[in-house]
Amino acid sequence: MTFLEIAIFNPASALVAYTSGGADRLELCADGSSTNGGTTPTLTTLECVIGSLSSSPHHRGQWRNSIPIYTMVRPRGGDFVYSDEEFEVMKQQLRELKQADYSSRSNYGFGKVSGLVFGILTRDGKVDKPRNEELVRLAAPLPCTFHRAFDQVIQAGNRRGQNGVSEQVRNELENVIDAGFAAILTSGGEETAVDGAEMIAALTTAADGRITIIAGGGVRSKNVHELRKKTGTLVFHSSAVLERGSDLASPEEVRGLKRELLT
Repeated sequence: MTFLEIAIFNPASALVAYTSGGADRLELCADGSSTNGGTTPTLTTLECVIGSLSSSPHHRGQWRNSIPIYTMVRPRGGDFVYSDEEFEVMKQQLRELKQADYSSRSNYGFGKVSGLVFGILTRDGKVDKPRNEELVRLAAPLPCTFHRAFDQVIQAGNRRGQNGVSEQVRNELENVIDAGFAAILTSGGEETAVDGAEMIAALTTAADGRITIIAGGGVRSKNVHELRKKTGTLVFHSSAVLERGSDLASPEEVRGLKRELLT
């Protein structure tokens, strides 16, 4: 069965994704961080998102009881190599997001974060396994997704024009699996998942069901059906944003993505 995750950056976008009937999961990033790939949301943003979803007519009418919310843990934009101080910030952010619980509020049927999204690299473009393992342990029992930092791993480990997964990238895939991640979000090392479809397919094959490969990066209703056929993965990630400069998901696009995945 196909699965659609929608990236959101504010309560308005969360509500669009939730009420459109297409999203299976939300990935919450900081408000205004869509231009840099998403950073850690504040607890205030998380609370506002949960409150907005819980008070929506769709929720009060039992149209949907809940929807999983994963949150980004990324202290800044830019690269994914972090100083000791930044790593401590990530650990604190993760603890706060994991512990946040708004389910005691009246009408709050969502309440808590369902999973966490992060990724740390070394200076030579490899997976920083010890640090990632530490964050995964802190997040337990919540599942964790290794985000598009893995695209930089692919770029560092695969020669341009090389087909398939190089030995170095395969080793880094194993490191992500060994660290305890449940999924990897990737565009296949290219700007978009369409351009990286061949690599996404190769990663899906190499993963062999041990970890979920999520195709993300420019995924839209106009290309997701073809991406599903080319990549072999069943899980897709999109912001569903159509207007340049906006961070608000389009309800028509969310529905269109789901419709194309079901055909």
